[in-house]
Amino acid sequence: MKQYKRSFRFVCNEQERKIIEEMLLLQGFTWDNEDFFSYSCRLIDEPFSLGSSLACFFGFIYIQDRASMLPPVALMPEKGSFVLDMCASPGSKTGQLAQIVGENGFVMGNEVSPQRLATLRRNLQQMGLFQTASCCFEGQHIALPSGYCDFIQLDPPCSGWGTIEKNPKVMEMWKDDKTIPLVKLQKELLKNAERLLKPNGVIVYSTCTTNIEENEEQVRFAIEELGLELEKLPELHEFVMDTPLLGIDGVWRLSPRIGDTQGFFVARLRKKNNGEIYEVNPHNWGEILSAKYVEELGIDTKYLMYGDIAVFKESIHFVPNQAKNIPENFAWQGMYMGKVGKSKEIQLNPRVRMAGNLPIIHFEGKDGLEKIKGLLSGQSFNCEYKEKNVLMAWNGLILGRLKVKNKRLIWSER
Repeated sequence: MKQYKRSFRFVCNEQERKIIEEMLLLQGFTWDNEDFFSYSCRLIDEPFSLGSSLACFFGFIYIQDRASMLPPVALMPEKGSFVLDMCASPGSKTGQLAQIVGENGFVMGNEVSPQRLATLRRNLQQMGLFQTASCCFEGQHIALPSGYCDFIQLDPPCSGWGTIEKNPKVMEMWKDDKTIPLVKLQKELLKNAERLLKPNGVIVYSTCTTNIEENEEQVRFAIEELGLELEKLPELHEFVMDTPLLGIDGVWRLSPRIGDTQGFFVARLRKKNNGEIYEVNPHNWGEILSAKYVEELGIDTKYLMYGDIAVFKESIHFVPNQAKNIPENFAWQGMYMGKVGKSKEIQLNPRVRMAGNLPIIHFEGKDGLEKIKGLLSGQSFNCEYKEKNVLMAWNGLILGRLKVKNKRLIWSER
């Protein structure tokens, strides 16, 4: 069989994964599992673009270069932790970190570009990661208090020399002194990351370049100028690692390898046990929906143990419990869940999978997949449901919500 370079990770629990694996197999995909991150896989057979698969459409898998999965593996925050992803879009590492910290954790993804921020938010919502939120600041000026963060992921703008297979002209674009502004920005981002860390907090600094000025020299800057301590990363036998430069040991340096992986650099740094600790002051955000109303919307109230569902002007968002500690003057947004109509009626997005007390229409096997594909392409089915919405499931796994209109079932994201 031909071995493809493309990698992906599952975005689901173990029970859900078995069902999604069956879904992928029925659509003709095969893969190998990887050990360095238990959710990571490498494709073997790809009969059509994996991005067009139903598993990808419903957010149960995420396509990501395997080297790009290394920074969250290096950071590996504890369950329930708060993590700041300083340069987050499109959300690859944000989503991976959300899986690691779990439903009781909280990951804030920051992105300075409004266009890329929209992509970040869309991807997090598609994956159903309600333990995430997003904000829009220059990373070097994120207005959180000093000593606020337990863990920080910093994957700053870089020259991208490690992506040469995808971008053949990248080294020509970023040669000689053209990288000077990037190096300066990376230093500013590192300075702010050090300020934001709590004493004993951890930052992972990573790039997709092989440029020493953006890699080992930045680590040396973090050690010598910012007082951070380098923590040695373990060996990873699944990757061919290069020898680090400048005598800096314990980092991961990968050169791009055609058909295998892109180039990457990863370093783990810890703040010494000194500095400020932000004193939290919990408060509520938005107009919180009551448990009774949440239940009427067809959402299982068990999700309220992880946070609140609240109205912000004309949209509905999830507010993780840890988000209630965010200072009141800091602008951010929780995972989008729906909108408020002209009649003040709440209309949930069909991708909200938090299954509650609603009828469920079940699809099974390969025939069921074909029917789901039909719904997604605009087809509708007869039904006798009196409710305005019903849950859609395949082999027992909830995929989303269908509207009931004129006794017809339809999929609509409008």
